Amino acid sequence: MLKKIFILFVILICFLNYHSCIAYEHSDYEIIKKLTKCNKKIERNPENAKLYIQRGYLNFMVGNYEDALSDYEEAKRYEPNNYDIYYSIAQMQFRLKNYDNAFENYTKAVSINKKDVKSYVGRGLVKETCGNLQGALEDYNKAIKLDKKYVQAYVNRGVVKDKSKDYSGAIEDYTKAIKIDKYASDAYYNRGLTLCKLKKYEDAISDYTSAIELDNYYALAYYHRGLTYIELKNYEKARLDLIKTIEIQPQNKEARLKLVELQDYVVE
Repeated sequence: MLKKIFILFVILICFLNYHSCIAYEHSDYEIIKKLTKCNKKIERNPENAKLYIQRGYLNFMVGNYEDALSDYEEAKRYEPNNYDIYYSIAQMQFRLKNYDNAFENYTKAVSINKKDVKSYVGRGLVKETCGNLQGALEDYNKAIKLDKKYVQAYVNRGVVKDKSKDYSGAIEDYTKAIKIDKYASDAYYNRGLTLCKLKKYEDAISDYTSAIELDNYYALAYYHRGLTYIELKNYEKARLDLIKTIEIQPQNKEARLKLVELQDYVVE
């Protein structure tokens, strides 16, 4: 009986993954059509920076980061003082893990426009990724000083404070982000992570649930809510969350291992 249930579960996972892939491919198909049109426009007008920016964005949307980077670099040839282009180049360099180049381009963007909040946040993320937490904090502080309602700056600063073990400061930043934007799912999710470190498991579950309600495909929120249910010994709910995580992220090995570990606790 258990074997049959397991087989049915595997079939269900495959079915859901198949249909999500079809939807994704359909989305890509629409973007590819736009790319084709953009290519033709560039052939007719090869010195139009805006067309390269447009094509760069479309390449980014389908995950062609190298091509997107080439497009933004080409756009820079025609608009060398456009800080938004340097920001876009930095984004692609970051995704390609070229952190020094990303840092350089974010810095160039803010040198052209000292009020470019998004580039301070982007550069802060580069510093954070490279382990420079103090430098990241300074950039996030600068962004917030320029725009007190820039949600991502609060969320990112909260992450840095969490990494620095300033848990109350992290919670304060996430809460501020949520007050500014009640739909900020990342703020709920990250606050949940910090609350777990303080062993406030019920509050953490509430935050993970809020993140999931805002984004039903938030795999990490399901995963960490599942781990939190394990801490509370609510193994059945943990099992369901881990299954949902695997539905969304079939490659999530940690969720699969946790699900196997739960077999001894869940009553069939």
